[in-house]
Amino acid sequence: MHHLALPFYCAVIVGALMALLARAIYTGADSFVLLALGGIAYFGWHGWKDARLGWPAFRAEMQRRTEERRRRAMPADDTH
Repeated sequence: MHHLALPFYCAVIVGALMALLARAIYTGADSFVLLALGGIAYFGWHGWKDARLGWPAFRAEMQRRTEERRRRAMPADDTH
C-alpha cells in the first residue's frame, strides 16, 4: 500500500499549512502568509502529481488482492 503514502503525507502537510495560513491571517502575521501559500502550492502540486502517478499501481494491487480473496477456498464450518 506504499503507492499512495507520499500523496497522503503531502495532504497532511497541506492541511497543516492551511491551518498556519488561517492563523497568520487572523493574527496579522503577514510574513507567514507568503510562506504558507508557497508551501500549499508546492506540496499540493506534488501530492496531486504523485497521486495521479501512483493510482494505477494502487488499483492494480487492490484488484489483485480482491481476486486472491475470491479464489481462496473458504474452510467448511462443521463444528456444530
